[in-house]
Amino acid sequence: IFGSLIPSIVFPADMFPLSLRRVPSLLLALTALAVAQDEVIDELGNEGSAILNSARIQGVFVRQCSCDEQLQCTEEMKKQADSCTYPCFSHFNKITEKPDELRQCFDDKLEIVDNFINCFARRVDSCVNHQNGPMIPKTSIASIFSNGEQRLNKPPTGTIAALIAPIKHYLDAAGVFAACVKDCFIEKNKDGYCYDRLGCQPLISDAKAQASLKTCTRRMQWKRQAGEVCECSVNAGLTDLKQYCSMFKLMARRSGHHGVHGK
Repeated sequence: IFGSLIPSIVFPADMFPLSLRRVPSLLLALTALAVAQDEVIDELGNEGSAILNSARIQGVFVRQCSCDEQLQCTEEMKKQADSCTYPCFSHFNKITEKPDELRQCFDDKLEIVDNFINCFARRVDSCVNHQNGPMIPKTSIASIFSNGEQRLNKPPTGTIAALIAPIKHYLDAAGVFAACVKDCFIEKNKDGYCYDRLGCQPLISDAKAQASLKTCTRRMQWKRQAGEVCECSVNAGLTDLKQYCSMFKLMARRSGHHGVHGK
């Protein structure tokens, strides 16, 4: 789940921030992380890299954005995605009678999410300090959306499928919500994305993206954050998540214990 969202986060941690901004998919993705344990981070990075690589346009190049240009597009696209979020949140009315409380659970974590995005953006080194950047392979933004959506729609298998089966209805609602925001976002950019207007794109290195993902997920203490959002979501009506909350708590305590002894 989360791996398919990575390009939306990292291209650039700003291209399509809906996947980590006010989106309950975050908790569901973190649930998948929890049941698979920490080593799944590598797989998530690989999944995101595969989506990005499949969206490269062969033989076509574009200028690498300056950091000022990247920031400009970051802010524009965040505002666009956020404006799409609230009307689409009504899709969660099917799984809770307290949608406003559920939305507040995620709004309360926006600072944490923004810190993660900013951490990734700083470490992935995707921009240059001037407007005369080198030419880099161009990526189709439309393909990122379509490829990511295809992978998100692939049903999980094996152990993961069994472990998340009790919350499949939540995952389905999150999928409908994400599709709604995506369609809204694309409509807002039907005349061209910010990067198209500026004639540049960020450069995402697979190796730097992998390393940044590991570092920034550790810094955000995702197990503790997921536990807190989990409990909040249970109180907001997603009662079937309760079984996962204790798991997050246990994992967070173990991480804290190891961290103390690792200093």
